[in-house]
Amino acid sequence: MIGFLRLPFAAFGGSGSRRAAKLGLDLAVFALAVTFAYVLRFDRWPTGSQGVQLLLLLSVLPVIRFAAGQAFGMHRTSWRLFGLADSLRLLGAVASVTAGLLAIRLITPLVAPGVTVVPLGVIALDGFFVLGGTIGVRVITRVIDERLARVNVNVQRSAVTRRALLVGAGRAGAMTARELRQRPDAGYTPAAFVDDDPARQGLKVEGIRVAGTIADIKAVAQAVGAETVILTMPSAPVDVLRAVVERCRACGLSVQTVPGLYDLLSGKVSITKVRPIRIEDLLGRGVVPLDESIRGLLSDAYRGKRIVVTGAGGSIGSELCRQLAEQQPESLVLIDASENNLFDIEQELLPVLGDRLVACLADVRREQDIERVFAMHRPSVVFHAAAYKHVPMMESHPTAAIDNNVRGTRVVAEAADRHGVDRFLLVSTDKAVNATSVMGASKRVAEMVVHDLDAVSKTRFSAVRFGNVLGSRGSVLHTFRRQIKAGGPVTVTHKDITRFFMTIPEAVRLLVRACAMKKGGEIFLLDMGEPVKILDMARQMIRLAGFTEAEVPVEIVGLRPGEKLHEELLRYGEDAQPSEAAGIMLASSAVVDRVELAPWVHRLERAASDGDVQMIYRMLETGAGYRNVDGGPRSVAEQLGDAARTAAG
Repeated sequence: MIGFLRLPFAAFGGSGSRRAAKLGLDLAVFALAVTFAYVLRFDRWPTGSQGVQLLLLLSVLPVIRFAAGQAFGMHRTSWRLFGLADSLRLLGAVASVTAGLLAIRLITPLVAPGVTVVPLGVIALDGFFVLGGTIGVRVITRVIDERLARVNVNVQRSAVTRRALLVGAGRAGAMTARELRQRPDAGYTPAAFVDDDPARQGLKVEGIRVAGTIADIKAVAQAVGAETVILTMPSAPVDVLRAVVERCRACGLSVQTVPGLYDLLSGKVSITKVRPIRIEDLLGRGVVPLDESIRGLLSDAYRGKRIVVTGAGGSIGSELCRQLAEQQPESLVLIDASENNLFDIEQELLPVLGDRLVACLADVRREQDIERVFAMHRPSVVFHAAAYKHVPMMESHPTAAIDNNVRGTRVVAEAADRHGVDRFLLVSTDKAVNATSVMGASKRVAEMVVHDLDAVSKTRFSAVRFGNVLGSRGSVLHTFRRQIKAGGPVTVTHKDITRFFMTIPEAVRLLVRACAMKKGGEIFLLDMGEPVKILDMARQMIRLAGFTEAEVPVEIVGLRPGEKLHEELLRYGEDAQPSEAAGIMLASSAVVDRVELAPWVHRLERAASDGDVQMIYRMLETGAGYRNVDGGPRSVAEQLGDAARTAAG
């Protein structure tokens, strides 16, 4: 029987042949519908004037219905995924033609008396048969496809296939169940659903029963023989995900998840790309949705513009490039000093932008490199993401921190000013706030540089501060994963240490949104949510990896040089105000005296060039609030005055 069902579809080979066969089926339905309508209406094969009328309708009506179907999009959807929305399109196409026939039937006696008209019964029956027939062939096709897929699953199923309990019987759950049943290579067989919605209890979704709630995971898993749990709720709140993970851990079940909505909607992955749940899923928050007004704002800011991204191969820079490429700029210029990082992001984006993508192997510290790039490409928007960010490493190499983070920012910002760039955004850090590290202090000076330039330039300079991003290079998560894989110990610097965390896509979405704002001179703060205790995160990662602390111990090793116990987003004397964008705040900042700042920065850069580490420390202590422990710095002007006197002395 299955072989018989397979034959018609095998005959249609490629996608073009299959499409032609489907159109042929629709035309056959149209012709048979009007024929059956006449036969049923007259209880016999029509003869005489009715027979002539039928022949005329057979010659034109299928073509008209085909054209209506094209207009309503009924031939541009997959029959294998035929659903309610497709049924409504069919209804619209059928009803429009039937309404037209009815109008002609009512008008004809008025304008042409004596002409034989199509009986009302034929019109009604024809519409009914067309609707039923077109829906019927699609449903039958879907049933046959799914039956064949299940046969293939049975043939291809191997010993590695695992029975899975799906958590969440909504739309994503239904999609997952359907695709897993049809894709044996995914390695999972859906056994049952659990869902907290009372209305779904006892129902079947894609033929799979909703057997209980999340609280029943253990009992349901035992009843159906589930070996793993798959979360099919890509937009579920973090607290729900945590509750599921804890219940699964308590009963010894591994936890997988389907991709998030961001990845699904961007087309990066399919819903069958099930993966183990990660700590990022339990810490991250939903990305602020892009409504039409925000989409329009981003389009106005970036579509058709020439954009430069420095540090384009880094974690933040590469995601910036991905999201800006979606806005279809006139050109996207990637600047990075690492040839490998630059090559990777260039190869990723070439299929998207083609010759509108320009990769420049250049160093932001070299004025001639940056001048050449700006003169050649004349950018209107600049994102400055290039920086040294590793706190302990910069404590050991303070001259490099100043050279890259201060000099590099000044060189790029001054080039933006000279070449008439419209917007310039500095990617800063929460470590610039009340800095206790050379890295943080260097980024605070970079903020001061762009804030100062904004006061005298036509370019709109702004900076954005945010905390740690999940998955970035050098992140504590990478360190913990490496240590867990090695069997421990997992090292935490202090039992009470906390950090803010945000996903890279969310952080970059807010960066892009902040740069699109109109004024300039702002220091933006991203809403990082509540701080996360690193010790709790380490323990949770150990549990997610399937270990206990007895197997992979946690060791407290003490704060590293320059490391804070708790990060902050506001300096002493600053205040946060809401902005026009959700998830973004504005920080007030003291006005910097350019007369004092410019020579002070020059002396700081010279100290770095000369390798004078002690001078760097003294200048940062007075000019950037570095290692301040006496209740808060004085005014910036006073600090810089002290720094100038110290340098002169």
